[in-house]
Amino acid sequence: MIRRARLFFFAALLVAVVILVANFPLGALIQGRSAVRAESAQLVALQAENRALSSQVRALHDPATVGRIAHREYGLITRGQRSIVVLPGPAGSSSSTPDPLANNPIPSSDLLPSDAILGPSARAAQPLAREPGFWHRVLDSLEFWHSLF
Repeated sequence: MIRRARLFFFAALLVAVVILVANFPLGALIQGRSAVRAESAQLVALQAENRALSSQVRALHDPATVGRIAHREYGLITRGQRSIVVLPGPAGSSSSTPDPLANNPIPSSDLLPSDAILGPSARAAQPLAREPGFWHRVLDSLEFWHSLF
């Protein structure tokens, strides 16, 4: 009788193991673990990118950083500064050109507005001309004055 009980116990245990192995999704478990690893790696990369972007946001709260970006990317200057653009001379000629924009490969639409445009042969020690007064600039800006003279 004990022998029969042991035999019945081992048969039931064998059937339970077969049912468990047949119904247990071992492949899905392995796939799930690899998906978790891939998502963890992506999470680490996104967290690193988030830290980098946060440092950029903190840097953009600094007026000096904003000023450097504005000057480098847009050619903006602060009040009191003068912007001078020095253009390269025409290729293959060493003579000075009266008009620095003549034979310029850069389209005029791409040039940034500036206070002075000097050719490459302009002397650096030459003093800058005095700016015209307020009324002179007002009269210059009125179009009909140009037609009278």
